Amino acid sequence: MTNKLLTLRNKMKSEKPEFERQDSNKYPQFEGQWRRPRGIHSKLRKNLKGHKARPEIGYSSPSQVKGLSRNGLMPVIVNNIKELNRLDARHEIIISGAIGLKNRLSLLNKIKEKNLNVLNIKNVDEFLNKAKEEFERKIKERKSNKDKRTKVKEEKEKKKSDDKKESLDKKQDNVTEVNKSESKK
Repeated sequence: MTNKLLTLRNKMKSEKPEFERQDSNKYPQFEGQWRRPRGIHSKLRKNLKGHKARPEIGYSSPSQVKGLSRNGLMPVIVNNIKELNRLDARHEIIISGAIGLKNRLSLLNKIKEKNLNVLNIKNVDEFLNKAKEEFERKIKERKSNKDKRTKVKEEKEKKKSDDKKESLDKKQDNVTEVNKSESKK
């Protein structure tokens, strides 16, 4: 039943016209948009013959297959593993864009175990490999940056201590010179 409805919907969608705003042929910025015609003399509002099509209820897909993907599965946005555990083979998964790389990797591994379909990632295995490499690269980069920071910090501290020693030496030299000059008088 749903297979027939899906093929019917796909056929209807292929025949559905692009609904464009009135005067879209005159103004290029109107292309690809739809606004309801409201003018009192508007031929499009009056549905006169020879004018563009308007969105109507007849163009809608059958209610039993509304919201389903082309494969006939229900797309669901997933944010965490808890939401993923509730899903089964009747669903296709869209991984939320707000998820970080670490959680995305764990989600994809779980999806791979369950053998589910992901809509917003073409090749899960390839993505996992690239992401793991990127993750490892970032960790190495952080470690090297941390090492650089500690080296710079140590150098600053060493320089400070050297400057303090020098200033103390100068003060002592000044004090000894003053003492010598006083003793001469």
